[in-house]
Amino acid sequence: MTPRGKFDPRDMTDVQEAFLVGMTDQRAANIWDAADFIADLSPEAREFLLSADKEKIKQLKENMEFYSTSKAIWRFFWVGGSMLLGLVTLWKTIGEYITVKLK
Repeated sequence: MTPRGKFDPRDMTDVQEAFLVGMTDQRAANIWDAADFIADLSPEAREFLLSADKEKIKQLKENMEFYSTSKAIWRFFWVGGSMLLGLVTLWKTIGEYITVKLK
């Protein structure tokens, strides 16, 4: 290739020609999307993805599933505990009312 951005097809290597032949509109759009995605990442996310291997990604996925499950269990206990407390309070109130009426 000649300098200063001028394109001369006669100076193309075989690899450059194969790249241009294989470049479809969809592949060009995918390259732009990938470049935009990487550019929008925070430095921490970019560093994590660069250093991530299959084991780290598997561990992250398992931790996210555990967090989601524990959140659902906590919500179940929260609602169940609230209902139990409400029932106990209601039982106590009804018991006091009946006890006062019977005396």
